[in-house]
Amino acid sequence: MDKSNLAEIRKVIRKNDPPVDWIYSFYVTPENELAWQSFRKFLSFDEDESFRFKDILKKSLSGTQGKELFSVPLDSQSEKLFSLRTMDEADEEILQEFAGHVISSYTHTDPYLAVCARITYDVPGMSSDRRKLEDGEVVFQSILFAICPAKLSSPALGFDDAEGVSELSRRWTIGAPVEGFLYPSFNDRIGDLSEVLYRSKKEISGELFAEFFNAELPYTAKMQKEAFNTLMDSLNVSVESAAVLQEDLAHLDAEDISVLEKNDVKKLAERCGIETEHFDESFDDIIGTIPLDIAAIRENAIVVVTDSATIKVPAEKSRFIKTRLIDGVSYILIPVDGAVLVNGIPAVPEELMKTFKSEGSFEADGKAADDAAVTDENFSDDRTQEDTDVFGEDLPEDPDTGEQEQDDEDIFGEDFPEDFPAPF
Repeated sequence: MDKSNLAEIRKVIRKNDPPVDWIYSFYVTPENELAWQSFRKFLSFDEDESFRFKDILKKSLSGTQGKELFSVPLDSQSEKLFSLRTMDEADEEILQEFAGHVISSYTHTDPYLAVCARITYDVPGMSSDRRKLEDGEVVFQSILFAICPAKLSSPALGFDDAEGVSELSRRWTIGAPVEGFLYPSFNDRIGDLSEVLYRSKKEISGELFAEFFNAELPYTAKMQKEAFNTLMDSLNVSVESAAVLQEDLAHLDAEDISVLEKNDVKKLAERCGIETEHFDESFDDIIGTIPLDIAAIRENAIVVVTDSATIKVPAEKSRFIKTRLIDGVSYILIPVDGAVLVNGIPAVPEELMKTFKSEGSFEADGKAADDAAVTDENFSDDRTQEDTDVFGEDLPEDPDTGEQEQDDEDIFGEDFPEDFPAPF
C-alpha cells in the first residue's frame, strides 16, 4: 500500500460523514473477560459519540509506513474476516466468533476497548490528468480494527452542588489505539485481499497477527534499527561517518526512496567514508532478508552519548561534528552557532571572552558586544594565542628567555593538569 493510496483512505476517514456502515466494539477486563459489547450503525451515533469513534478510526491509520504501518503480503486470504466483512446487520454468532479470536490471542495487563468498523467506499473514477470524477465502478469494502488500552484515572478532588468538594470516583478511560489493521488493504485504488495494512505503535502481538493472517510477522522499526546499527558496528564507523549517515538518509528520503536494498546501503556507507571491504559478508550475516525502511532507521537529530555527556545536534548539522586529539585527550568538537545557553544562562565561549577583552569590546558593565560571531579561525588548530590569561591579565615572563609563557590550554581556554583524565 503506497503513500498515495494510504493518503486517499485517510482523507476518506477524516470526512465529516465517513463511509462507515457499522461499528462493533467490546470491552475486555484485565482478567481477559468480555464485559460489554455493542453493535450500532454509525448513523445512529449522536454528535459526541460520532466524534469520539471517528477519532479512534483516524488514529488507527496514523503513523509512518515502515515504522508504525506495515504492508504485509499474505500467503492466503483471511477467511476469519470474510463473514464479518460481508455482514450488513448484526449477526451474534459472527460477532461472538470474532471477539473470541481477539480475546484468546491478544496478551494484555490493562483492560482495553476493541473497535471494529466496516468501511464501504465508492471509489471515484480518475481521469487521465489525475482529476477525480463523480462516478466510479469500484467499491472498496474493508474492516478497520483497533485495540485501545484503558488507563485508570488519577485520584482527584471534585465539586458538585449536592456534595460540595469530595473525592472523585476513579474510572477507566479509553486511550488511543496501539494495534490494529485494515483488511483488505487498498492498492491501485482497489481492495487487495492478498495484503493487510497492519499497524503497531510498539511491539506487534504475534499471536493476534497469526490468529487472522497467514504470513510472516513484519519486522518492527525497532528490529530494523537494531539490525542496521549492528551492521554499522561491524564496519568500525567513525564518529564523523556515523553522524553524516543521518544526513544522507534524509536526502534519500527526499528522493522518495523508502526501502534500502543491499547495494543502496553499500553506496551509503561509501559516501560517508565507511570502509566496505567486508560489507557483503556482514550484510548477509546480519541483515539477510530484514527490510530496511528509511523511516525506521532515520533520526531527526544526532545524539552523541559518552560516559560523561550527551550531545544532541540537528541532523542537518551533522557534518560539523568533528573529533580531535588534544594533549593526548580525545574531544568531540561542535562549532558554536548562535546564542549559547548553559542551564538557561546566556554565556560566551572562553576563547571569545579573551578576544572581546583584548579588543576592548566589553562594555563597562561587563556585557559582551551584541553581535558576536564565531569564525573558522576560532576553531583552527594552529590559531594564534593571545598573550593574556582567561582573566585578561598579562602572563608572567619566563626569567630565562624573557618571553611570555605559553600554557597548555584546551579548546575552552582552561589549563589542564598533567594527570588530567580523558573525559570521553
